[in-house]
Amino acid sequence: MMKFFVLLVLLTTFLTYKAYADAGIGIVIGDPTGVSGRVGLDNSHSLEGALAFSSSHYEGLHIHGTYLWDRARTFSTSEGPLEMYYGLGVRIITIQDGKYDGDIAIGPRAPLGLLYNFNNPNLEVFGEVSAALDLAPKTDVDLDVGIGVRVRF
Repeated sequence: MMKFFVLLVLLTTFLTYKAYADAGIGIVIGDPTGVSGRVGLDNSHSLEGALAFSSSHYEGLHIHGTYLWDRARTFSTSEGPLEMYYGLGVRIITIQDGKYDGDIAIGPRAPLGLLYNFNNPNLEVFGEVSAALDLAPKTDVDLDVGIGVRVRF
């Protein structure tokens, strides 16, 4: 029941929020691997989340939502700006293997990433490293790494 509730809240947030800046949906590959979305709140902040599968520390359905501070630092390139972002959010994994099979791992996550926007086509490419602190079923630290692409609209 909790899985359904969390999924419903995340989907409702992404589908009903009127974006100030821009929004995108796409894929992330790494740990986790799955669907990724981002909704701009203003020019400096956004919400991002993923519905994915985790395969390293715990195996199972991985859901996360994060508040991001966008454009924390911008690096100039010959093709356009490369933007650094960081954030704070929550990560939930429904564990499907091992000693904690059937339990839910939950805790805060703190990503640091780089994002590049293409204008034609409207794509954003990103790479992210995220530290997570699982508070349940046991206290543990995990590191998630992924690269991805989203279509902006």
